[in-house]
Amino acid sequence: MYQSACHAAAGGCSTQERNDRDGLITHESAVAPVEHDYSGFDIVKATQYGAIGRVKELIEAGWDVNQPDSETVTLLHWAAINNRKDIIKYFLDKGAIVDAVGGELNATPLHWATRQGHLGAVVLLLAAGADPSLRDAEGCSCIHLAAQFGHTALVAYFIARGVNPDLQDRGGMTALMWAAWKISALDPVRLLLTLGANPSLADHTHGNTALHWAILARNATAVSTLILKGKASLEIPNLRGDTPLTMLQPHLGSIWIGSKVSEKVRELTQQSQRRNIIVRMTHDKRLRWWSMIATPFLVFYLAGLIFCAETLIIIKIFLLGCLYALSHTVGQTLFDETLMALLPLSVYMATKAWFYVTWLTYIAPTVSFLASVSFLTCSAGLWVCFLKSWRGDPGVIQPTQEQRFRVDKVQFVTIHYLPFIKQSSPEGKDHHLYLSDLPLTRRKRYH
Repeated sequence: MYQSACHAAAGGCSTQERNDRDGLITHESAVAPVEHDYSGFDIVKATQYGAIGRVKELIEAGWDVNQPDSETVTLLHWAAINNRKDIIKYFLDKGAIVDAVGGELNATPLHWATRQGHLGAVVLLLAAGADPSLRDAEGCSCIHLAAQFGHTALVAYFIARGVNPDLQDRGGMTALMWAAWKISALDPVRLLLTLGANPSLADHTHGNTALHWAILARNATAVSTLILKGKASLEIPNLRGDTPLTMLQPHLGSIWIGSKVSEKVRELTQQSQRRNIIVRMTHDKRLRWWSMIATPFLVFYLAGLIFCAETLIIIKIFLLGCLYALSHTVGQTLFDETLMALLPLSVYMATKAWFYVTWLTYIAPTVSFLASVSFLTCSAGLWVCFLKSWRGDPGVIQPTQEQRFRVDKVQFVTIHYLPFIKQSSPEGKDHHLYLSDLPLTRRKRYH
């Protein structure tokens, strides 16, 4: 019975055939769509093919909508795996159990729809109360299946409906781990990281993080996304003691490792091979921070001394050049990626500090007390403006998780449904019926 249902026939001629005919000079009269006879179909086959008239006929004749077959598969399973949305709605209206368990994998209809990436069926089942956290016989819930098969829209939709992006299956695998191991495309790894998935979690069996799995699969896209976007740690050991860093080191120079990832690995390798005090000092984060803060103070002071020195101009130029070279060397050795965040603050503080030192040392003794008070009062206004610009709200709006999920819903509905809505149906149907008429092959029996 199942093999005979291998090809669900769609009525009428295809859109491609119509476009080909329209391009000819001589047009033939339109051929009426073929009317298929579904009267001989049993209820399983009618469900698979989307013959809703035959389905209704059999249900009204007394067929129990929840009656499973010999392998405990229900009619709702067959409707879900073939994305027969109208039939799903009908079965639910007739009291179908939305979380019925069946098949070799003891899976629900939601599992079946998720495996095939049928967003429409998933939306209907979730709206009817289906539980996406239920696990099949392999220990996977729906978000794990969606990640394994690369159904990014479903991953986003499950998270938007409240599924934890870090939900672990029976073996401790998260959706991020499955996607990093199985899917070589940018998404859903990037999407999961954006929606808050933790790249540092490890599975129970091997102690591998998502980055471990990506490296084992030689998934270059996932590796670069996890390291560069997800800031995944390269120093978390698995149960065998292997870290992502040690796993990547033998592959440096390989085609599948990008240049940015290779650079990151080399940098961390050098840091792990600190042999002398100079290397340890240059990699000390506290020393780096104080170096970036203190450098403008010292540079301004030394530059002032050079300008005030009573010597030849050529010597002053030489000394300024030496000061620049020294500053550049210190910057290359001790400054890091936080430079642009600290440097403006440090330059301002150094300017103000030497500003006050110059006034109090050289100018205040030669002017009246009232002038000094006026100067300090005006400079206080500068401090107020500086503190407001530094500590004030920069105007960046941080959306809540709920708002981000709502945006994701709109984006994915637009991506996955709008192209079909814009197409004209061959028989003048609305787009919902037209979507259900897209050719589908009979899927293998899950499971």
